[in-house]
Amino acid sequence: MDLKYKHFSQERSFAASRAEVLAAARKQMGESLGWAVTETAEGFTAKGSSFAHTAVANLRVQSIGTGTKVDVELMDERAGATGFMLFDVGGYYSIQIRHWLDGIQAELHQKLSGSEQAAAIPPPPAKNKTTACIFNGCLGFIVAMFALWLLVTVVCAIVGLITGNLYLFGRGGTIEVHGVAARIVSASILVIAAWLGWRFTKRRRR
Repeated sequence: MDLKYKHFSQERSFAASRAEVLAAARKQMGESLGWAVTETAEGFTAKGSSFAHTAVANLRVQSIGTGTKVDVELMDERAGATGFMLFDVGGYYSIQIRHWLDGIQAELHQKLSGSEQAAAIPPPPAKNKTTACIFNGCLGFIVAMFALWLLVTVVCAIVGLITGNLYLFGRGGTIEVHGVAARIVSASILVIAAWLGWRFTKRRRR
């Protein structure tokens, strides 16, 4: 198990030449998403951010018969501003890769719309906007609740450090710590919060 990165992969074939597919993929990842693209022997590597997690996408583009196959391997750092990722909640990253491949398909269809080859590359299917909105709304709600819980915990730690009475709220109920132990736990929470804030700020500056 890779503790630093969560790995995702998908592939799709296109009825176009390798050069055309590579150009469409490069435009999708570089211009549309704004990710930094680095050429490789098999295709290219794109680096950017995906849902507040640093991500690296390796695209391998190879000719197959009369078409071209694109293999996408996405590596997302597990640790990010939204927490530590153990699994893909709701299939978010798999959906993201599928949208990238749809974007490549759309680029090819647009470029070849005036040629006979366009018939072999239909436009991408229409996205289910209602489902996407609900999914994104649920993710946003989860992130907001987690951020609120973190804020409350930090405030409780500040109060605990000053007064020596620490109250931590969670699903299992309220944990009470008093005296020197409360100040030690409060100081530890604040140190961890400061470190996470520093890490997030440092990553954003990059």
